[in-house]
Amino acid sequence: MDNTRRLDIAGARGKVEVEGVLGLFYKVRIDGEVVKRRRGRWDIPMRNRATGALTANGVIPGFQTLRFNGEPILKMGAHVEPAAKVAMFAPLLLIVFPIAGAILAVLMFFTNVLLVKNPQMPAGLRIGLPVLNTAVIALLLNQLIGLPFS
Repeated sequence: MDNTRRLDIAGARGKVEVEGVLGLFYKVRIDGEVVKRRRGRWDIPMRNRATGALTANGVIPGFQTLRFNGEPILKMGAHVEPAAKVAMFAPLLLIVFPIAGAILAVLMFFTNVLLVKNPQMPAGLRIGLPVLNTAVIALLLNQLIGLPFS
């Protein structure tokens, strides 16, 4: 499972890579050195002494699209089927429980992102595990806290 992807940027002065494409957070590297993000973009030095702009769009952590000078070059999480993307939001149902449900919902969502982006996980488990885990935690919270509507 390779967590690093090389970006095909024509004319870049060095090898541009993104490390952490299968996780929540990622780093942009040029020839192995981490590039700092400034003003919402990474500056990529070009062979003609110009500088290109690498930007990221997207709201869901781990599912951003990287663009070079406005053109999309890498869509992280593109291999994840839509049903798995929907299933990873199942923990939002835990918000009906007081504070503990909301905290668990956020933690479970972030772990679900890692789960559904794992290419070694079978497709059925990518969909089933987030839903099953949410059901188990809901039953547990029901036993510990009680019904949220009573």
